[in-house]
Amino acid sequence: MKMTAAKRYTAILILFVLIGCQQQDTVNNFPIMGNLPMGEYPVGFRALFTYDDAKNAVPFSDWDGNLYPEHTSGEGRQYQINIWYPAQAGSGTPLKYVDYIDLMGRQTNFGESEKQKNFARQIFITQTRKLRNIKEPENKTELNTAQLNQLLDLHVPGRLNATAAKGKYPVVLYPNGSSPAYQNITCEFLASHGYITVAFAPKGRFSSGMEISTIGLEVAVDDLEFVLGKIAEESNADMDQVAILANAISSSVGAAAISRNEKFKALISLEGGFISAFEQRLLNGSAFYQPQNIQVPILFIYSPHPSIDPKYASHLKYADQYYAHFSKMSEFAMLNYGMFDAFIPDIIGKHSGNTQKGFEAANELVLRFLNQKIKGTQGDLFDATFIASRDHIDTTFALPRLPAPPNMAILKDIFRKEGFAAIENIYQQLKSDGNTQPFSKEFYTDYRNWLAWKKDEDYQYRLRLYELAYDSYPESARINYYMANYSMKRTLNEQAKRFYRQALSLSELDEDLSASEKTNLRKYATEDLKSLMK
Repeated sequence: MKMTAAKRYTAILILFVLIGCQQQDTVNNFPIMGNLPMGEYPVGFRALFTYDDAKNAVPFSDWDGNLYPEHTSGEGRQYQINIWYPAQAGSGTPLKYVDYIDLMGRQTNFGESEKQKNFARQIFITQTRKLRNIKEPENKTELNTAQLNQLLDLHVPGRLNATAAKGKYPVVLYPNGSSPAYQNITCEFLASHGYITVAFAPKGRFSSGMEISTIGLEVAVDDLEFVLGKIAEESNADMDQVAILANAISSSVGAAAISRNEKFKALISLEGGFISAFEQRLLNGSAFYQPQNIQVPILFIYSPHPSIDPKYASHLKYADQYYAHFSKMSEFAMLNYGMFDAFIPDIIGKHSGNTQKGFEAANELVLRFLNQKIKGTQGDLFDATFIASRDHIDTTFALPRLPAPPNMAILKDIFRKEGFAAIENIYQQLKSDGNTQPFSKEFYTDYRNWLAWKKDEDYQYRLRLYELAYDSYPESARINYYMANYSMKRTLNEQAKRFYRQALSLSELDEDLSASEKTNLRKYATEDLKSLMK
């Protein structure tokens, strides 16, 4: 049966309409996404519910510390891992924002019920109210159930259990305590541009609430690595291209993870507390945190805040650092709330700028950074045209990395094969490249201990090691002490006396030493000085 020209035209028109509807249903024109420039991929979504059976289950805890054992399952430490990924068009089941809200109620009990859903919605309302700008007076328009319903009915790009697009894609981990309801917009945006984005809620030792402490950071890093191990099992995940995107204290979790795991290739601190004195103290309290090991590019997106200052990242000299200051935003407006302000004005308080535009600009900058540092696209991250068209960004600057020394294993191997002179040559070369302190203080302690085991019976290498250390850290009481001690071992007694005296004079104000370490240093330095004076 032949088709007339009119019928052929009608069929073609229907086909184009269907294709257009399919594209709209999977990528474009979702009000919740605002004006974000979505990518070429439809977005798939699935939630993975799993346990670490080697650890105990934890009960749900709200932000005030109240426990909810009735919302807890007990098969092991619970992990709800939310995954957005590039998908094939037309597959999967459409989702609404309510589906992400409901998942908040299944963090520690994976069961699905009306009770769990109501619990999740009340938690969301309570948390939203607590996130309001603390400078704001009490406002009668704080989020309520009726307003929440406006958000619940919004369609989202993610489609449940959609068929994954062919190929492998870079991975972006996005930890957040209220996953996935706080960051799905960013995750769907990145997934549409060819990234597998993974959101999960780090937990504490004894409850679902992450602990704000040094131990809390370490526990959260363990959670992050557990999640990474699960994502490594996904056939579409490119595990050679993994980045971390984090808000608030989770940015410090990301930094801690990167300092001990070279698998991560980039870090984005999205209004993170990583560049605050408080979180630096938490990080420095951990033996696992070694800032000299952070050698990946970092993007810092930050807003006006009395505790936030780029100076707190000045020690990250082996990482390319990029800073963008958003003068009209605030910490939690970089989460979904930045976009939600368009639906419920001042949802977390008033801002001097349009939070939707600020949120969109931040997400576009995140994408540019990932494309350049993970996918290898060329260009200037802070391109003048890009920055000029986004008035929320008032300051940008970049700090290039310094050449990093070889790692400990390589330096040990070099010593065994080429002798200590090779270590000294590496030190001098790094100094000539602009690195005034090529090795960390921790390095000298670890390398000294390694040399002590049958590699330096006459102490000559340890003395040469500490000559390098003193060149970098002349104000360190500990380093002056070991310069004196090894000088004495080598019968350089006058030199030993001088360094012991310097160690004693510096010990009281040396912040690297604990009280007990100061006591011990003074005791042993004084005893050795007395013996040298005989």
